[in-house]
Amino acid sequence: MNKKGLATVIVGKFKSIQSVIFSTVAFLVLIAVVIVTAVSMRFTNTSIFENSSEYTHTIIKQMNQNIDSYIDYMENIAYLISSSEDVQDYLFDDEIDNEGRYRILNQFETILDSRSDIRNVGIISKNGRMLINDGKTSVTSDLDLNTQEWYTQALDSPEGPMLTSSHVQHIISGERPWVITLSREVHNFYGTGNSDGVVFIDLNYSAISELCDQNSIGDKGYVFILDQDGNIVYHPSQQQLYNELQTENIDIVMNADTDTVVTGEGDDEKIYTLARSEITGWTIVGCMNMAELLKSSKEANNIYVMTAIVLVVIAMLI
Repeated sequence: MNKKGLATVIVGKFKSIQSVIFSTVAFLVLIAVVIVTAVSMRFTNTSIFENSSEYTHTIIKQMNQNIDSYIDYMENIAYLISSSEDVQDYLFDDEIDNEGRYRILNQFETILDSRSDIRNVGIISKNGRMLINDGKTSVTSDLDLNTQEWYTQALDSPEGPMLTSSHVQHIISGERPWVITLSREVHNFYGTGNSDGVVFIDLNYSAISELCDQNSIGDKGYVFILDQDGNIVYHPSQQQLYNELQTENIDIVMNADTDTVVTGEGDDEKIYTLARSEITGWTIVGCMNMAELLKSSKEANNIYVMTAIVLVVIAMLI
């Protein structure tokens, strides 16, 4: 074999070995970069999800405490009214004490003037005697109180106050406000010894709305409240729910065993964060869209991919 042929063989083998080494190194670098990128993306997504869920849960728990404090304050007002001797006399005595009636109305006036979040306050007995707001309020004549949940449940629950979900209050003639009613029985100590009366306080719907709007949950997140039966107490899109233009996975929320529930798929995937109140029996629910939650992680993932491509190119050049 001449020198030229030997050189050709040697160069050919060298190029062959070089190609094998290049291919092997390129494959190993590519695999390493893909693995590191995939792990980084997975870790970032998990971290963002967990941190956001924890942050949202902290906000929801704080809202729950604020609502509990608010309702507890209203319960104290209702208790003071129900335990008043003047209220007992007015509702259950055969003769009306005008001085006692004046003191009750003065108490109602003080409550309404000092609390803009209270729409109505009143007392009602089974015998039909009642006193509402300033005492001059016109009551709906054809209203059957036995069809009103806030009235019947209060009479049936002498152990404590009752809270309704949001509803339209019909008791005042010509008025149909959306309210949440807190009511409790008034015990007839002078007569039958039974629950023969009810004190009620109508809370403006906006009062609960303001408590829920104090903290934001992302750009598109929102908070809503369910009672113990799964009825909507508050929702920022209440009208759309009643018109069936929007839905919530209430059954899944009410049956959840954890504080965080993920439902839906794709653009409809939602994260529900829950906090349940032992005082009201309500469930405070924070709702976030998964796409919004992972928006920042997508930006990070794009950076990881671009970095991986640059690293692979540099490695190939080297």
